[in-house]
Amino acid sequence: MKKIILIFIVFSCSNYIFSQTEYKAVFPDSLKKNANAIIQEDFTDIEIESIDKMTIKKRRVITVLNEQGLRNVDAVEYFSKSNNIKKIEVTIFNLFGKEIKKIKKKDFVESAVGDGFISDNRVLYLNYTPIQYPFTILFESERVTSNTSYIPSWQATDDYFVHTLKSSVHLKYSENIKFKYKEVNFTNQVKKEFKQNELYYEIENYKPFKKEELAPSLKKMVPYVLFGLDEFSYEGIKGYATNWQVFGDWVNQEMLKNTDVIEPETILKLKNLIGEEKDNLKIAEIIYKYVQDKTRYVSIQLGVGGWKPMLARDVDRLGYGDCKALTNYTRSLLKAFNIDSYYTIVYSGSNKMDLQEDFVSMQGDHAILGIPNNNTNVWLECTSQTQPFGFQGDFTDDRKVLIISPEASKIVKTSSYNNEKNSQKTETIINFLEEGKINCNVSILSKGIIYDSKLNLELKSKAELNKFYNSYLDKINNKNFDQIEVVNNRKSLEFTENLKFSATEFVQKSGNRYIIPINVINPISYIPYNYEERNNPFEIDRGYFLDDEVVFNYPANSSLESIPKNITIESEFGKYEVQINRKENNSLVLRRKLLLKKGFYTSEKYNSYRKFRETIAKTENLKIVILTN
Repeated sequence: MKKIILIFIVFSCSNYIFSQTEYKAVFPDSLKKNANAIIQEDFTDIEIESIDKMTIKKRRVITVLNEQGLRNVDAVEYFSKSNNIKKIEVTIFNLFGKEIKKIKKKDFVESAVGDGFISDNRVLYLNYTPIQYPFTILFESERVTSNTSYIPSWQATDDYFVHTLKSSVHLKYSENIKFKYKEVNFTNQVKKEFKQNELYYEIENYKPFKKEELAPSLKKMVPYVLFGLDEFSYEGIKGYATNWQVFGDWVNQEMLKNTDVIEPETILKLKNLIGEEKDNLKIAEIIYKYVQDKTRYVSIQLGVGGWKPMLARDVDRLGYGDCKALTNYTRSLLKAFNIDSYYTIVYSGSNKMDLQEDFVSMQGDHAILGIPNNNTNVWLECTSQTQPFGFQGDFTDDRKVLIISPEASKIVKTSSYNNEKNSQKTETIINFLEEGKINCNVSILSKGIIYDSKLNLELKSKAELNKFYNSYLDKINNKNFDQIEVVNNRKSLEFTENLKFSATEFVQKSGNRYIIPINVINPISYIPYNYEERNNPFEIDRGYFLDDEVVFNYPANSSLESIPKNITIESEFGKYEVQINRKENNSLVLRRKLLLKKGFYTSEKYNSYRKFRETIAKTENLKIVILTN
């Protein structure tokens, strides 16, 4: 980590004195460049008086330059029985800094948290439609909470196209509190002061990030700080986070204990389904299928519902639950048959995010189940009614998670689907007929995350599949499908697509010559955007492997006049190969492979990657010339 420059700031005895800020929306073009909004000041003051009392004050002055900048106003506060909003108000200023509207707490809109949630949590948010742009908003709030399990983190910016002139956080805590923090992605642009029981961070003139193609998440690029306590309060329950085993023991004792009782009638149903099966993993698969058929997902945030699951017997009775409840329900059913499993906490989403292993605290936003099997884990997504047993997909794959175990709560990695594990093998037979017509047989076998991306196809109607494959094979005109078959093999985790079709106008004719594209089923045409100046690093987050074989049969009364040469292109990003071989009986075989490697790369390498993909795309335009007699 680079050296942090210290600055000295005078703190008042109680609270930080907020600085004065200009409310005018007039800025030089240099500050507005690549910005939808300009944060003039964003200050958070956090005071932790005890492990069950925390006060959070916010002051945010933001100039909204255009409609896209409205998303960055962030004039919102959440409240519940344990979170009390003491103050929330907004003042709106016009272009020249003149006050045009003041919005008090009673004028904020109140609603439940999220659509379709069963929740004790409520939210107050600003609903304001501006008359003109730009304008400036001053947002001020104060919230008192008994929960210290989550202390607001500080991040230099939380969105693209936002210019931050000043962002800071001041944190003060009682001397008898075991406070901790972790700094991530720090540079010397961040200023810091640490004194007894007080901590202050500040950053100035933090220029906006343009949203560039293949850029990683902002969490991987911008400075941020995590705050936490070794002993905390969560909904009136004292918690402990000195290490992961201690934290896991707390989750077991306070969140999971006595939630796993299953009614005898349900156990009897499962015994009948299991029959004479003795293999624990096969029994687990039967139980998982039972859960999928019986339950559906509903988000529930009641009481200590953010972390404590509803009772397994209630899930069994009602037939629904959130991720915690359904995971715990599946765990409870497995436990009834003496099968061990781990309730597991994870950050979910296709953009992979790890739990911070060296910062023990309440982290994560989702729960899954792990079944130990030969020094690894079989992972179950218990909220899905369609996910195959033991397959995660891109929602929870390849990231650090916390397994909760009485013996060994610890951070582990979930299954990864990278490079060759994400594969698509395409086998194609093209029969070239008279007058440029063809008939074609295609078989596509997909695995890994590519398999995951195909699962929705088995839910489509015949008409929808016809429309989909007409679009997928858009390089071939006037297609008529004789067969469209999709098969999801849930055991082998393979998805197969079988297509048979005929087409006209497939080739370009010149005299007695036919110019024929032979790589039309799965062409690789992607070329990354060409930036004059690339600013962000870029990431290939999983990688994949494409393996294509095309057998091209042409009539006996014709001959090959020319075929492309074999090609190999290799770089640090992957390898691309094309081999073309003549066969007997008027046949030609093309074999093409592309391995794209997972990786995180600096902005300086972007042009090299773009060149790699551009060369491949140009090479893909392969054609043969057939001469008719």
